[in-house]
Amino acid sequence: MLPATAERAACRLDPSRAGSLLLILGCALAAPLVRVGGLALTGDRLLALLALGAFVWLGVGGRVHFTPLHSALALFVGVQVVTTLANAGPWPQGLRFVTVYVLGFACFGLAAEWAHDPARRRDLVTCWIAVGAGLAVVGTVLAAWANLSQWTVWGTDAVESLAGAPRTVYAASLVLREPNLFSSFLLVPFALSLWRWHPSVGARGGGWAAPVSVSALVFGLTFGFTRAAWLAMAGIIALWCWRERPPRRRLSALAAMLVVAFALQAAVVGGSALRFRMLDPIKSGYDHNMEGRLAITRVTVASWLTRPLVGHGAGSINRLSIVRPTGVRLDKIWNGNAVLFVLHDGGPLAVVALLWLGVVVWRCARRAVPDGGAPAGALLAIGGALAFAYQFTHGLWLMYPYLYLGIVAAAGRASASTTRLFPRRVAGDDELTLVSSRRRRA
Repeated sequence: MLPATAERAACRLDPSRAGSLLLILGCALAAPLVRVGGLALTGDRLLALLALGAFVWLGVGGRVHFTPLHSALALFVGVQVVTTLANAGPWPQGLRFVTVYVLGFACFGLAAEWAHDPARRRDLVTCWIAVGAGLAVVGTVLAAWANLSQWTVWGTDAVESLAGAPRTVYAASLVLREPNLFSSFLLVPFALSLWRWHPSVGARGGGWAAPVSVSALVFGLTFGFTRAAWLAMAGIIALWCWRERPPRRRLSALAAMLVVAFALQAAVVGGSALRFRMLDPIKSGYDHNMEGRLAITRVTVASWLTRPLVGHGAGSINRLSIVRPTGVRLDKIWNGNAVLFVLHDGGPLAVVALLWLGVVVWRCARRAVPDGGAPAGALLAIGGALAFAYQFTHGLWLMYPYLYLGIVAAAGRASASTTRLFPRRVAGDDELTLVSSRRRRA
């Protein structure tokens, strides 16, 4: 009895679990902390700076494994660097903005090495679910409070004004600064927790933990008031039903969560967001949010055509402006569509690199092994959900998508032979690699 207690205590104090929690908490903190040289240092970028040092240290020590996903992401980042250097004259600020992609690669590389061990990968997934569920609960409470009191509460943003009623709709954003990004961040733990909601997962995924986390994330996504995230959530659920064939009892529980979440949302807002955010624009044929996006798209394409081969450099879209139909001029616009954003900043070659990265992510996620808590179905669902959500509001400048890519690389690497970027001459390690490779080929 005593050894078992000591073992559980050692498990709770495992430093690797603390490291996993630090990675997730760091990538979730996207709020600016300080500004250095005009560049906002956020929690996730400070994490990436630490990741850069750790990744270099791992590379020098010969402990970096090279995978196809490393190649694809390095190609994408390399194109961003080259096109930014080509535009250094007219857009010198790009040299500052492009460092975000370099930091993203470092965060990806560290996450891929950290999650190489199945136990660590399982801890990383567990921490992401726990942090996501916690943020979802806090976001739900704050958004409900803001909508009931009609006061701007910290961690919320006004997203809509109800027609015919002097009421403002507030959505949760918390430390991710924007409801769209808050919602897209929650899509990752939502998919992971759905795939853990299965008796065969064991104590960690069974019992009460999985349905509670799923319920919390459903409420968080509901109070994010983001239509793209709602559609992405529906797509995740559809893929989960198709691949996992959950029993009717579990489907009924999930349906009840959705009904209660949207009913509570309608109660605190004073109307159904599904109606005024989705159905009314379809019926009327007019959506002021989409009109604004179309105006930004036209300006973006017109600007890109002035330099179609190499774009204008990283972050150059910030210098564009539009004039709304009301006559209001908006400076420093931001195109939320990831493809158009990359096209404007890096040209067609950057778009090709981005699309190739998506193909490699799909290939790696499809062959992911489930022993690390990140099965292929969940990783594919997350990739598809983020790809869809990023057509409206992307997070390429945040660190959490690169952390997701690191998990994909680690999970996919577990089922395929790998090579080291900087091989070490360690007999035991080489023999183990050879034996493992022979077993896979056999």
